[in-house]
Amino acid sequence: MGSEEWTRQRKDNHKEVERRRRGNINEGINELGRIVPSGSGEKSKGAILSRAVQYIHHLKENEARNIEKWTLEKLLMDQAMSEIQAQLEEIRRLWETERVARIDLESQLKEVRGENTQVGQKRGPPADDDQGEPEKRQRTE
Repeated sequence: MGSEEWTRQRKDNHKEVERRRRGNINEGINELGRIVPSGSGEKSKGAILSRAVQYIHHLKENEARNIEKWTLEKLLMDQAMSEIQAQLEEIRRLWETERVARIDLESQLKEVRGENTQVGQKRGPPADDDQGEPEKRQRTE
């Protein structure tokens, strides 16, 4: 291969590489033109790139606002959850107190019923008179 032939081959290779590079750039710009909202409808590469930059800034500002909003919402949600958790613990405490009081009252009731049963057994059944009616006690005043 001669020097001229080698130089020409090199130039042709360079042209092909540049053609592919420009094609990739144009494809990217065209894709941006399809993705980015078009206010003016201008199709020039410069306008598309300018709109893309504006749109990216707009998205970043929205993202920052959303992050701030979500952070505040999360803080409020965490606070509400803490309050609900505290209320739940208070209800559990009250429930346990009531449960213990109920058990204590049931125990006392059993004791009272047990004493009444024992007292009734000691006295026996009421005495009957000759006619089959229980004796009636007279009041003393």
